[in-house]
Formats: sequence, structure tokens, C-alpha cells
Amino acid sequence: MATAKLSNLRVLVTRPADRSAEFAAALGSAGAEVVLQPLLDIVPLSSPEHDAAIQKSRRLLMDLDRYQQLIFISVNAVQYGLDQIEQYWPQWPLGIQVYAIGAATAAALAERDIRVHQSAPAMNSESLLASDDLQCLKNSKVLIVRGVGGREYLAAELASRGAEVDYVECYQRSRPDIGGGQLRALLLQHRINVVALNSGETLNHFTELMGAEALNYPVLLPSARVADIAREQGYRQIIQADNAGTTASLAALANYAENNH
Repeated sequence: MATAKLSNLRVLVTRPADRSAEFAAALGSAGAEVVLQPLLDIVPLSSPEHDAAIQKSRRLLMDLDRYQQLIFISVNAVQYGLDQIEQYWPQWPLGIQVYAIGAATAAALAERDIRVHQSAPAMNSESLLASDDLQCLKNSKVLIVRGVGGREYLAAELASRGAEVDYVECYQRSRPDIGGGQLRALLLQHRINVVALNSGETLNHFTELMGAEALNYPVLLPSARVADIAREQGYRQIIQADNAGTTASLAALANYAENNH
């Protein structure tokens, strides 16, 4: 992508601090000015607040060899989930088909020498559910590795196809300590003209912090589902990427820049 493609964009990147570097670097290489301000943090589960979830995860992971399919929702699920799995299974159990949502998730698994069953990574729950191997799941046990309080859509669809579905919840999302006034000042100081919001939860947080002013900003969103949430909230300038990956996000921004600047 030519540097001039995004040279008029000043993008606020709101991803968690340890997940923003690649995207921010790609934006900079494409000519955009980049400001980092996480609106979501990822942290491990803590006691005693999440003792029940921690104990449940331990019990399920000790029985990992009883599952036929293992699905990792995100890079964070790989990081925190595999750390836990390796405590009980230093040698990976045989016969489990491993699936990933997102190219970055698949890459994170590959870095840990875990082979992903898909020929190409699914970029969201909907595309994963289109996989041939997940159409008929009668008598199958599926384990989903995710954070606390994720979407129920994937599990519900798998269950409707006959699967018994369990969750291992191995991290939680929290909101950084930033107020609406601080965020507003940051946006004005850097003359931000696009806000990149990586999830529905991040979108909601931005809206809550900024109030009606939020609706004045063009927002880069990772899916049609999140774009629908934004429309319901009253956003008028929506830049919808095909998925949350860097390549899709840059393509959506390039198209926006070409048509609006």
C-alpha cells in the first residue's frame, strides 16, 4: 500500500496495549498518524472474584482428552489458555481437532507448535461455523477457550448441531482508567479523524465516555455485527472492515480515505 494512501488520516487505536503494535505499525507504514489509547485491557482471572471459573476451567482441562474439538476464540485465548493446558498436558492429547478464529489466533497457535485443523483460518464465528467438519456434531464434545462473558452465538450454533459444548474462560476484559474528559482532550489534541474500535464492547465504552460527541467521529469497525450496533447508537460515519485483521482494516481505511479526502 502506498504511503500516501492514508496520509490524511489521524487514527486513534484503542486495542489493548499488548495487541496494538502490529496494527499501529501497519497504519504508520501506510502514512497514517497513529495515537494509542487502549479502551480495553486483558488480564488473567483473579481470586476470589473468579474462583468458580478458575476451578471449572481446571476441571475441564484435566479432562481435555474427552473432547473432539477445541476452539480458541482469540490470541488472548491462546496465550492464557495454552499456559493452563500445558500445566496438565505437557504432551498434547491425541485426536483433538483444533480450530482458531482469526489469522492472528491461528498464527499464535502455530508459534506454540499447535496444528490448526482448518485449511484456512476463519475470521469470525460465522465463517468458522461454515467449516465442513462442524456441520454434524452429534455425540461430539466441543471445548471453547475464551474470556469471561463472551458471545453465546458460537456455542448455541454448535449445540444446535448436536454438540455438547463447554467453556474454559481464562482471562477477563477490564476498562482502563481513563475518563471522558481525558479522552476528549486526547482526540482534540491530535485532531483524530478516525477511531478504530476492535469490538462491540470497545464501541460501547467509547460511546459511554464521549456521549453524543462520539457520534461525530468516523469509526473503523471489525464486522457487520458491530457496525449494526453502531448504527443503532446513532453513528453516521461507519468504516466497516471485513474482519478484525490488519489487512482487512487497512483495506477499509484505504477505501474510506480515497472516497472522503
